[in-house]
Formats: sequence, C-alpha cells, structure tokens
Amino acid sequence: MRGHRPTWRWAGILSALILGTLQILTVPAAAAPAAAAVRILYYDASRSAEFASVVHQGVANWNSQLDNVELRPVPAGGRANITVIADNGWPRALTTSLGNGRWYMGRQAVVAGHYPPRIATHEFGHLLGLPDRRTGRCADLMSGASAGTSCRSQLPSAAEAAEADARFASTAAATRSTPQTYRWHLAESPASAAGPADGTVTPLIVGGRPTSEAYPFMVYVAGCTGSLVKADWAVTARHCPTPASVRVGSVNRTSGGTVVRVMRSVNHPSIDVKLLQLAAAVPQAPVPVATTAGAEGTPTRIIGWGLTCPVRGCGATPVLATELDTSILADSRCRGINGPGEICTNNTNGNSGACYGDSGGPQIRQVDGRWALIGVTSRAGNGSATCATGPSIYGDLTSIRAWVNTQVGGLPA
Repeated sequence: MRGHRPTWRWAGILSALILGTLQILTVPAAAAPAAAAVRILYYDASRSAEFASVVHQGVANWNSQLDNVELRPVPAGGRANITVIADNGWPRALTTSLGNGRWYMGRQAVVAGHYPPRIATHEFGHLLGLPDRRTGRCADLMSGASAGTSCRSQLPSAAEAAEADARFASTAAATRSTPQTYRWHLAESPASAAGPADGTVTPLIVGGRPTSEAYPFMVYVAGCTGSLVKADWAVTARHCPTPASVRVGSVNRTSGGTVVRVMRSVNHPSIDVKLLQLAAAVPQAPVPVATTAGAEGTPTRIIGWGLTCPVRGCGATPVLATELDTSILADSRCRGINGPGEICTNNTNGNSGACYGDSGGPQIRQVDGRWALIGVTSRAGNGSATCATGPSIYGDLTSIRAWVNTQVGGLPA
C-alpha cells in the first residue's frame, strides 16, 4: 500500500491544478436579458359622460391581457395619448399613430342594443393597432357589430391580445403606422375615409357631428327644427305642426334659450315653408336670409334635431342638435324637385343627410364671413323612406325672400 502514496499525492496535486485552472478560467454567468419596457398609454375619459365606468372596464379588459403596453388614466396636467368622447352617433375610432388618437362612445349603438363594455374594449383595440375583422363571431372582439346585439363577449381573444402585444414589442411599428378611421356600424366602411372639413367623422343627423357653434338662431319646433329670421319671426317647414310655443337660441331642445309663445303661422302657397309669428321679440340674433342660394357645388351646412339613424323609429330623438357639412347639387339629381323654388342638397359620402325631425331646419352657407340662411329642410330627394340614401330637397328661401320680407314686415339687414 505504501507504493501507492505517490500516485495519490500526484493525483491530489493534479486535481488542485485543474481546479485552480478552472477557477482562473471561470467567468461570471451572463445576465439575463432585461424585459422589454412596458409602454404606458394615457387615456382621457373626462368627456365620456355616462359611459365613464364602461371606458374604465374596457381599459381593465385590455390591461389584464397585455404584457408590452398598459393603459392608464391621464394624470392631472398631463397629455393623453387617447381621448374618449361620448356622442349620439355610432362608435368609431380615429387613430393618428399606434397608441394615439381618439374614439367615440356613440350612443346609437347602445340604443340599438350593442353591449357597452364590448364596444369600449373594441374601440380601444383600434388604438392598440387592431383593425376591424367582421367575422360575425362573438369570441372575436374585433368582429364588432357583426357579432350582433346578443353578443356579451368583452375580452380580446388570445390571438388578438398577442397581436396587440406584438405591435408594441418594437417602436418601429409606431413609426410605420398611418392614420386610420374605423367605424362600428356595419353600413359604413371600416377603412379610413374622408370626413368633414375639420377631420372628425361622427355619424349624426345621419352622418354629421355635434354642433360646433352656439347658433343663436336655432329654433326647436315640437318635433321639427326651425330658424329665427327676425326677433319675433321664425321659419320652418309647412308640413310641420304649428306649436303653442318654441324654444329659441339653444342647441339643446330641452333647456336654455328663450321659450316663447307662437301667435300664428303663415304658409307659403307653393313650397314647403311656413313662418311662425312669435308673441314677443326674443333677444337672440336672427340669421340673415341670403339673396342667392349659390351655384352647384356651393358648400353648405345643415343643422337639426332629427334622427341620427336612417329609419323612422330606429332611435331616440337627440337632445342636442347636430350638423353636417354638405353642398348644393344640380336639380337633376333630385326627383320631384321644384327647380325654381327648391335646392337639391348632397347626401355627403353617400350615407349622410337630413332625417325625421330635421324638417324645417336650416341650410346655411357662408356669405361675407358669416352664416346666411338659404334653405329649409323639406323631404328626401329620391323618394325613399330611409334617410340619407339620396340627396335631400330644401325649400329655397332666397327664391321667396321678397315674400318673407313682406310677411314679417321687413327682414333685418
């Protein structure tokens, strides 16, 4: 056994050398790659009205499914990436880049029976980079309205969540993304589309937007719309009822302005125009009546309290008036028009125009930097009972300006 000691001694020395060499060659393990930074998107729900809790639910739905992006309320004094606005139209989203833009919680879809939390989550999905995919499947969040009003699914599918996460895995996606417009309503294109001149796309009046100005000449006429043309005279459509009183000077048909009694009405003998004499002069400023309507192509604006969906009985009458930028068409575009006394008015984008309740409302255009009244809403220009499927016909006030002037005892300058 003694003869084996050198072997063990050399083995021990060799082991020590090997271990020492290993110790010399050993380097610290590489650090694990840092997790990708979560991108924070701030949203502003201060204009979401009665839908604030629904908006926050939509946020919670997405935050529970995402790793690379998180939605948070905008801090006081901070700048929001996403703005949420409640209005009377159909829900829609307008993106400016990935994670930036605004979306509208449109009451029209809620009235139609669509599930509000699903709407909110769906519209946030557009800001997270997901397009509409109208598969009709309730399990697909981005199928939107195509899943029907019975659908109560409000979470993105695993595939949809993964797609949104992937878009925020790199900042390059934000650079590549382009502005898009997405709409909930099946009758409208989900692709980006041109909107009114101010860039908003809000299907009200059928296809317009909330009123952008105070319009002190607006008159609510018991289910119709009218305009103040003199301190104690208003104009509406002949087919509208003559009410006991009207509200003047407010875009809210239930409050504001001046409520004044109606003394009498005077019908025009040949076109759909009626004058209402008020029991007292009101303080609101009347709208001047233009001397000419304008040529074909002239830009105009229509305003009213009519339905924001295209079929009679399809929804509630809006409390706030809505407006639509449109234009004058050739008389040949309207069926059954009285050319000399009526105006053929474009149904903007082929799906926007006056509807039930807008009757008697103003058609105005800019003259010398201010609004002037040219027409009174009368009827459809294609004979259809479905609104905005064709041009509309307006009574041409400029063609009967002399008659109006006589009846009211002199129009204001």
